[in-house]
Amino acid sequence: MDSGEAVPQAVALGVLALAHLFDYASFLVMVNRHGLAAEANPIVVILAEAAGLPGLTIAKVVTVTFAAGLMILIAPHRRRVALGLLVFGISAGLVGGVSNVLTL
Repeated sequence: MDSGEAVPQAVALGVLALAHLFDYASFLVMVNRHGLAAEANPIVVILAEAAGLPGLTIAKVVTVTFAAGLMILIAPHRRRVALGLLVFGISAGLVGGVSNVLTL
């Protein structure tokens, strides 16, 4: 990867991280106000019940880190697949965050 590719890739990964930070922060506020029953994603509910907030936080960080790493590995050979993964990851974070905010 040359320096011309590094900056856009860093920006893309930053946007991915920010989308999921928005999802996570809005989740914390929503759960604080309405309880875990307000969460629309059953996987998040099950994970939160089983592992608590620390486990949920670790799972979130690991998942986003895995997606970012996968994008970096795939990008040199399959740019469109990497872009699709990025768009999906950002969309998932934004949809989750917006869903949480609408619940507030």
